[in-house]
Parts: sequence; structure tokens; C-alpha cells
Amino acid sequence: MAILKTYQGQGFGKVILSHGEKFLGKKSIKIIWCNAREVAVPFYQNNNYMPIGNAFNIKDIGLHYVMYKIL
Repeated sequence: MAILKTYQGQGFGKVILSHGEKFLGKKSIKIIWCNAREVAVPFYQNNNYMPIGNAFNIKDIGLHYVMYKIL
């Protein structure tokens, strides 16, 4: 998921993330993960996601971390 820079910081990402987590929870999904851009790591940490492993580079995009959360 991504939020256009113009709309970042207005809570849209949190709404989308929360909806997805609730949807997956109803499907008995126990863990969720994503590849988070380096600049998005604080957003995911604020939503109780944890980094796992080392940073890795996605060509033409930049550094990413795998983030996960137990639902």
C-alpha cells in the first residue's frame, strides 16, 4: 500500500491498515507481513509491527525492511 505524499500524515494509511487487519483477523489469519520502505518503518512500528532481518534494496525504489505483526 502507499499513500500519495500530499495525503500522508492525515490518517489514511492507518485506516487502510486497520481495515485490512480486521478483515484478515476474521479470516483467522494469525500473522501479517510487508516490505516497508525505510521511511515507512516508523509508521509500521507505531502500528505495532516489528522489523525482522536486515534491510534490503529494491532496485530503483530503495531500502526496505520486512515488518510483521501477530494479529
